[in-house]
Amino acid sequence: MRAIFSIASLVIVLCVIAVAVQHQLRASRQFLPTAAAPAEATAAFAGASQPTAAQYQRELERTLKAGAAQRGAATDAAETSR
Repeated sequence: MRAIFSIASLVIVLCVIAVAVQHQLRASRQFLPTAAAPAEATAAFAGASQPTAAQYQRELERTLKAGAAQRGAATDAAETSR
């Protein structure tokens, strides 16, 4: 009897998982692109991330240099106060 309940509960769990998977697959099908994006749209965004990444890298380098300068000044001040 215990084995029957175990198998029945396993079947119920698998059915619930199957229904959830089907629901997710149906929802994802609604958002699939129907056609390829036009070349003009992709060309407009192709170079957009490169200047942003370069700007981010320059800003990061400036911040790191400023932080290193501040730590160096704090270290120098601590050594002179000893």
